Amino acid sequence: MKNAAAIITNKGGRTCHAAIVSRELDIPAVVGADGSTEILETGRQITVSCAEGDTGRVYEGQLTFHKETTELEDVSKTQTEIMMNLGNPEEAFALSRVPNDGIGLARLEFIINSYIGIHPMALVHTEKVKDQDAVDRIEKLTQGYSDKSEYFVDRLAEGVATITAAFYPKPVVVRMSDFKSNEYATLLGGEDFEIKESNPMLGFRGASRYYDERYREGFALECRAMKKVRDEMGLTNLILMIPFCRRVEEARKVIEEMDKHGLKRGENDLQVYVMCEIPSNALLIDEFSKYFDGFSIGSNDLTQLTLGVDRDSEILASTFDERDEAVKKIVSMAIKGAKRNNKHSGICGQAPSDFPDFAEFLVQEGIDSISLNPDSILKIYLKVMETEKSIGK
Repeated sequence: MKNAAAIITNKGGRTCHAAIVSRELDIPAVVGADGSTEILETGRQITVSCAEGDTGRVYEGQLTFHKETTELEDVSKTQTEIMMNLGNPEEAFALSRVPNDGIGLARLEFIINSYIGIHPMALVHTEKVKDQDAVDRIEKLTQGYSDKSEYFVDRLAEGVATITAAFYPKPVVVRMSDFKSNEYATLLGGEDFEIKESNPMLGFRGASRYYDERYREGFALECRAMKKVRDEMGLTNLILMIPFCRRVEEARKVIEEMDKHGLKRGENDLQVYVMCEIPSNALLIDEFSKYFDGFSIGSNDLTQLTLGVDRDSEILASTFDERDEAVKKIVSMAIKGAKRNNKHSGICGQAPSDFPDFAEFLVQEGIDSISLNPDSILKIYLKVMETEKSIGK
């Protein structure tokens, strides 16, 4: 994706991963353009535009364009923290100069895909990889490592440390891996360790993997890498976050699993957040608060599961709306519940990046932090300033 000037897909909605990662990489992307790969031909000159509202457009030929600038002379510090969503470590130092209060979401998936490319279980149990070509490629990538799992730990730690160092001492919230089973299968050796699911979005993902025998050893490598960043490199501004934690019992199991690998909550000021992206997280926020220091609302999955709309569906794209009253009500429950338990409340989903009015709603509800895509920070910063002024905050 980093090599592309723009991306156009036949399928997918506004919050599918192709769209989200493209924005973080500052690449224009038009998703759900059915039949586009049949219409477009190699050598054809086109212009891809994502600057004209919610709908992306593809034009014939190369069109001229202009740039809009934002004056920052009158920008003052907001009470609501303005944080950033970041996936690519290579952009960390450049983006750290944009006004921000730290990183609200850094995804391990991007680093694993770009820096490692190998399924962690294939490094722990290379003998179980059946594809000889995959074995050969794994051997080549891990040359110099007598223990192949150390390759995963080192590379992951390097990627995370680049981001945490760029924003130090500001907080950097790193979400532990949230690949779906079909996404994990595309990594080298992955097919031998993943099951085929009819609906991976609601399947074996997030927290459910961390204590399961099918991935427990892989999660141990993730933990070792995070411990290395905090303890060996001294980057204690790193906050860890658990994705897609369905049940309170699951929260307990994950925290216990992290303890085993030296990531003990509260020790060396370690904070552990959880994604609030399943209705159960908001409904039982008092119970989840016993295991976590903060909640980061994932508006993409929360909208999907509240409205029962597949976030990847181009057919239902118009139905997927974070501003729906049902979604806003459950978001409000989460913010109020976090405050009631003296826990941090934030949001790292797509909604405030796309809709300034949603950011205004969040400020009015009293959210502690809003994490945005880099390209929307300045615009939403000004909206937050305006909202806080209007409510006397």
